Amino acid sequence: MVGRCLDVTPASEVGDHSYFAYLHMEDVDAMHAELSNRGAIIRMPPRDQPYGQREMVVATPDGHRMVIGQPLPAPAPT
Repeated sequence: MVGRCLDVTPASEVGDHSYFAYLHMEDVDAMHAELSNRGAIIRMPPRDQPYGQREMVVATPDGHRMVIGQPLPAPAPT
């Protein structure tokens, strides 16, 4: 459950500090497709990050953001 606190600054106004969860998944791209089809607020579609995660960001209607990620495969030794 995501609650509302009427007497504090809305999450949509605090920028990068509105994250409240990081969820690990096995298939971020499949989750993106499902959430997109259901009308979710996608703040960032899946993308590979330099720190070894494939991540996407979704938001609640109040502006709270969740990162959904999966580890990228380790690079092959050279």
